[in-house]
Amino acid sequence: MEEGPIRVPNELKDRRELMKSLILAFIGLRQPRVHLGDIGGELGVSLQAIHNYVKELIDEGLVEKKGRAEYVLTDKGAEKALESINNIRRFSAKIAEALGKRMTWAAIAAEDIRKGEEIYLYMEDGLLYASKSRKTGARAIAQADAEKGQDLPVTNIEGDIPGLERGEVVFVCVPSAREGGTRKLDLDRLKEVLEKEDYDLIGAAGTAARAALNMLGIEPDLKFGVVDGAIMAALKGLKALVVITTPMLRRARDKAERRGAEYRIQYV
Repeated sequence: MEEGPIRVPNELKDRRELMKSLILAFIGLRQPRVHLGDIGGELGVSLQAIHNYVKELIDEGLVEKKGRAEYVLTDKGAEKALESINNIRRFSAKIAEALGKRMTWAAIAAEDIRKGEEIYLYMEDGLLYASKSRKTGARAIAQADAEKGQDLPVTNIEGDIPGLERGEVVFVCVPSAREGGTRKLDLDRLKEVLEKEDYDLIGAAGTAARAALNMLGIEPDLKFGVVDGAIMAALKGLKALVVITTPMLRRARDKAERRGAEYRIQYV
């Protein structure tokens, strides 16, 4: 059965709504002592812009100002923040899953295979093989006709491939906007790290990280659900690099450890 379309949540369709959702989350984490300047630094926007967003949230009954530098979420605000976070999380999970399924892998046909046939995958002598008769826990769909011994593109991979060695995620840590962002970043060093090894996927987690790749003229493969997508790729045997801002690194590292993915960290 084909999956339905992946719907982009409203929080990601409109920058203003996204910023308000993020501010709600920050206030929820730090209430009651909330320094709006710190939130602006994290999000890469001016203090005046943060004040304007917070005023809107107060007018909408989502945030209440208790005193100087004291803000709390109302019950309605807490419910809205949780709803927004869950919407974004579900969307990110779907994107990560879709990337893993739709990624094209190259296998060797163990027998004659026709385009569109369901096949099984396994590793042998360091090579990925596709077979219709040798059933394993990993299934995929052939994307071309292939005679025995020919290379074969396969997609829609599901399950664990027997004998497949795990890949890894390389987290390249860069300063966040609050820490100076690209103004404090050694772009030559970042370029050197990116060119030193070959990577199957490159992603950017955080505004400053995306800006850094833009400045180097690199379009990331992963834009949404970046950390989840990179971890999934590593568990499938691929090597992924994620340029990530400092505040996001700890959570990304913890997630990789929980899911058993190999990872390395480099600072530039």
